[in-house]
Amino acid sequence: MEILILLDSGALAALADGVYLLPVCSPSRTLLEVRDLSVSYATRGGTRVILEALNCEVHSGEVVGLQGRSGCGKTSAALAILGLLPYGAIARGEVLFRGNDLLKLKESELRKIRGREASIIYQEPALALSPVMRVGDQIAKVLRAHSALDWQGCQQQARQVLNQVKLGADRHYRAYPHELSGGECHRVVLAQALICRPALVIADEPTTGLDVSLKNEILDLIAILRRETGAAFLVISHDRAVTDRLADRTISLPFSNGNETGMSISVPAAAKQGFSPPQATPLIAVRNLSKCYQPRGLFQTRSASKQALHSVNLSIPRGSLTALVGPSASGKSTLARCMALLEEADAGEIVFEDKNLLCLPLQQLRAFRPRLQYVSQDPAAALNPRMSAAEVIAEPLVIQNRSSRSDRRRRAELLMEQTGLDPSFADRSCHEFSGGQKQRLVIARALVLEPSLLIFDESLSGLDPQTQEEILGLLLSLRRKLGITQLLISHDMELVSKVAERVLIMRAGNIVEEHEAAEICNMNARATEHFVDAQTRQSLALSEVK
Repeated sequence: MEILILLDSGALAALADGVYLLPVCSPSRTLLEVRDLSVSYATRGGTRVILEALNCEVHSGEVVGLQGRSGCGKTSAALAILGLLPYGAIARGEVLFRGNDLLKLKESELRKIRGREASIIYQEPALALSPVMRVGDQIAKVLRAHSALDWQGCQQQARQVLNQVKLGADRHYRAYPHELSGGECHRVVLAQALICRPALVIADEPTTGLDVSLKNEILDLIAILRRETGAAFLVISHDRAVTDRLADRTISLPFSNGNETGMSISVPAAAKQGFSPPQATPLIAVRNLSKCYQPRGLFQTRSASKQALHSVNLSIPRGSLTALVGPSASGKSTLARCMALLEEADAGEIVFEDKNLLCLPLQQLRAFRPRLQYVSQDPAAALNPRMSAAEVIAEPLVIQNRSSRSDRRRRAELLMEQTGLDPSFADRSCHEFSGGQKQRLVIARALVLEPSLLIFDESLSGLDPQTQEEILGLLLSLRRKLGITQLLISHDMELVSKVAERVLIMRAGNIVEEHEAAEICNMNARATEHFVDAQTRQSLALSEVK
């Protein structure tokens, strides 16, 4: 006779002849069952259905992928499962977690489950982490809320889980979110989700905004943590390669045009043809620009400082579309923010229309700021969820004290139409839009002041391929119709080569290569080798074997 003993985690092991240890995290046990889950939002124009009749199961220890393009309801499904939908959203159906219907539980009962038994990794780490608390304490605070450990014990456990996600140094525990890179912030929210050793982790776009190297590091880490903790993962992504690599099985959500605008702009086959050549005169030139971030605090050492930019030089011709490509932490965003006057450079010049902006007094500088618009890589963090789409777009006009209220409204609706959004959505709250729609909103807001230069900082990184094509088509349309000069920052060489006339490659705070349009296609393979190191290529090879 065989005897089976259930364990909380671990693999099947033999104690003696006929006696086996069976892990609780076993594919034979259903952990989560979703039945006919539908999510809708109550709007001024009626009820809008985002997700309809989702059915799926997640077994203990299993990784299930949830894949679909922007606007299909992936994030709404994740939030509905844990009862985290925003005000005005309605969830119907059943969400059975260990036999209990989460949709019928009271908020006080849900709090006992969220974080301890089931947790979520949010799509935007910048929004999930408090900017005024050290990240180690934020992780310990989750454990403190769900255990009887004292604060010192919670801090010790937080350090251990940070070590599990390869952030074992004391500086990582004591850092604030803005002091960490994008990849490190992704690891922190992963540690926060795992601190209580939950049975289920919902990972919503865990690799968004990361370059190829960091993306593979995060995917490898999730696979390792799955083996070590025995947790089940529901991995949500628009990238089929992510779900194919991690998931035991994948559920594809259908896309409904009712969730988007029905208006799309795609990249034409001859994207770079049909444009007038850019003028030789540069609109903006950067000369010997340097930026160093100094640590704060009484006991910080000089060695802890980080030199982000090293005497950078570049010029952008008027009317051109220039791409800046490089791996994470190469200084791309720092350069973009300095050019947009959102960061103060330590040395050098930023010459815009023959004037060095860094030498101008504040009063004169205010006249130039509206003409240099920056589109951040995280649209959700850049939008006020309490505002409607029309209010968000018109906000810069309010700040600049321009136009009447009715004129601002007309201008907002016109820009929504120009950026591929339906003007009838003008009164919707920002949180009701999908990722692709939010990106269009921030582009519309950047256009409302009629800028001369638009800087897009990784603005395409978190979007599915179809939406990326639509946004690229929008950039070409803006250039053709309005003649706006654009700087497109990305870590994806193949993507920017579709539209850029010139590509600058940045590494370690320096621009190290420059290529014209005719050379771009021939250099894609070589540039990719720069960004993907030997270890990453090995990981990719292993995933292909899987």
